[in-house]
Amino acid sequence: MKDFITALDPNYQLDKYHIKNNVAVFYISSKMSEVKCPYCGTLSSKVHSSYEREIQDLPMQNRKVILLVKTRKMFCSNCKCEKKTFSECHPFVENNGKKTRRLVQNILFTSAQLSSVNAAKILKSNSIEVGKSSICSLLKKMPSIVDKSSVKKVCVDDFALRKRFSYGTVMVDLESHKIIDLIPTRNTNEVKEWLSKYPNIEAISRDGAQLYANAAERSHPGIIQVSDRFHIIKGLTEAITKYMIRTFPARIEIPAVSAEADEILKLHNIKQVKMRIPYKKNHGTM
Repeated sequence: MKDFITALDPNYQLDKYHIKNNVAVFYISSKMSEVKCPYCGTLSSKVHSSYEREIQDLPMQNRKVILLVKTRKMFCSNCKCEKKTFSECHPFVENNGKKTRRLVQNILFTSAQLSSVNAAKILKSNSIEVGKSSICSLLKKMPSIVDKSSVKKVCVDDFALRKRFSYGTVMVDLESHKIIDLIPTRNTNEVKEWLSKYPNIEAISRDGAQLYANAAERSHPGIIQVSDRFHIIKGLTEAITKYMIRTFPARIEIPAVSAEADEILKLHNIKQVKMRIPYKKNHGTM
């Protein structure tokens, strides 16, 4: 059992453990006498208090594994630090995480090629308790590695960081329909340098902004530039509307073409109530 904890981190020791209802609970604590402050980096050995932190780890022999980690709250010995006390950080888990890093890697490996629902069922059969929403959150946080030399057709558009104040630029791969990169600006020079990092771009889809046209031409001279579908439809709709306003009058009268038109108009008149009943009987509408 001690080797299991040592494999997690050699600076931690096993205090005790027990197994109940197919759940193995390990009580562990750090061997280090000094803890580094995460705010200023100063080492401290003054303990304020301690508490137990519950963390889920890789299963063992089809049993769910829970680590109850003794976490110390320390006084910071640096008088200039903005924090007087801080909690001990554990290297095998995120600061606010409830699962060890190695368990998270196992979940991501299982979920990468499956839906979150199916992945949750498979992991549950392996004594790993995780919901489909948690799997989705972990997958969103997983960094994506993009081969910049393989990107050939992209769409570039702006988005609001703060509406009417600050904007960024997003790049989407038109072949995979996935976001490739983001930058927090839409300045022509910065967009040009950003596009230059993708040397094999052959075509770019953009909106009507001149800054993206200039950036694309300066970064990749002679590149094929096309307007995106939204702006094509918008421009076409505006052109057709202007043409119809110029060509057709504001009001168009369409003459009646039915032989019964005059008779029907009379029936619509409120005064012709006596004529409606025989008309409906003759035409089978009653």
